[in-house]
Amino acid sequence: MAHPVPILMYHSVDWARDPRSRRWAVSPTLFAEHMRWLADHGYRPVTISTLRSACAAGSPLPPRTLAITFDDGLRDFLTEAVPVLERCGFPATLYVVTGYVGKTNLWSQRLGEQGRPMLNWTELRALPGFGVECGAHTHSHPQLDLLPPAEAFAEVRRSKHCLEDHLGRAVHAFAYPHGYASPTTRDLVRQAGFTSACRVRHALSSTDEDAFALSRIIMTNDIRVGDLGALLTGKNLPIAPSPDRLASIGWRLARKVCHSLRRWSERPIVTADCDRIIAKDRPETGGRS
Repeated sequence: MAHPVPILMYHSVDWARDPRSRRWAVSPTLFAEHMRWLADHGYRPVTISTLRSACAAGSPLPPRTLAITFDDGLRDFLTEAVPVLERCGFPATLYVVTGYVGKTNLWSQRLGEQGRPMLNWTELRALPGFGVECGAHTHSHPQLDLLPPAEAFAEVRRSKHCLEDHLGRAVHAFAYPHGYASPTTRDLVRQAGFTSACRVRHALSSTDEDAFALSRIIMTNDIRVGDLGALLTGKNLPIAPSPDRLASIGWRLARKVCHSLRRWSERPIVTADCDRIIAKDRPETGGRS
């Protein structure tokens, strides 16, 4: 029998100064309150790979099992989240964008703020000692379902190999950037050798949900401690919704059209293109000019 399982998704644990990113940056004080509430109410966090191994084996999960995940690999995970997790004795899963390790991210800059510092390889190698599983989040953080399959597979596989080479251990967990994935994308992640992949979909996961389309609950700065009880028991939240609903397919199509138009508008007009355009419009002369 399937049972619901909450998988929490955080991004940044920081004092956000820019209103454009404040929703995704849970303050250190609020994050500590979230974790203390979980501990006080008997929740038992596990890593994603531990969760999926138990589900695959059909092993019963202890009551109040959940998973705590973080996307991107921002440095504030180490400075603000890890000390709180360690005090509570909570393991977690961190999904890392390997192309930005030791740098600053670009997606914060697209929101209009300064790039945020990312963890470096030395810091990432220390995380398993704190009970943190490192998973992959692609190499450059693209919307995978908009890429040709070969490019998407290269992004997925490169992030896995990069993590394994630098960490010296197998990497089993993956998370789709922006939560976007199609049936093809999910299959590519499976082919790359991962055993699970998380999407977003603000919903509860379940013990029999597709291991490559795991639902997560979006944890934002407006979720107060008093909201957690209803949230984790699934009040007003779906359980393991289909990843390929008509609305999702329509949204994916709309994004593909916009993506194609944007790429076309940004396409440089090179000399060969100009020559072809001129030749097409030039009257035939019947000979060399």
